[in-house]
Amino acid sequence: MGAWAKDKAAPRHPERVLYTVWALWIVGLSEPVIGRAVARSRKQISGIVSRSPYPNRSAMTIEERQRCLDLLLKIRMGDDGKPIDSGLLDHIPRQVMELRKNQKKRGKR
Repeated sequence: MGAWAKDKAAPRHPERVLYTVWALWIVGLSEPVIGRAVARSRKQISGIVSRSPYPNRSAMTIEERQRCLDLLLKIRMGDDGKPIDSGLLDHIPRQVMELRKNQKKRGKR
């Protein structure tokens, strides 16, 4: 397991999936879109996101999200010199997107 997830309990998903979900979530993609990208259900993606370091991205500024994405991209290469995400992130923008209104999670009322 990479240094970025050492403090987490034993993962239910491979490191590749966790890393990819975290990066795509920070970029601004929705849970269903991320699920299709990594072959997981929306519910599984929701669980991964809720246990990630970035569960409430809508509370983060664009600049904070960009810094988080930049950090994730810096640690993208595994010990074997290959991307943790198996190259999937080669096809996404290196810039975070503005969140749409329906992508912002609200607290329970």
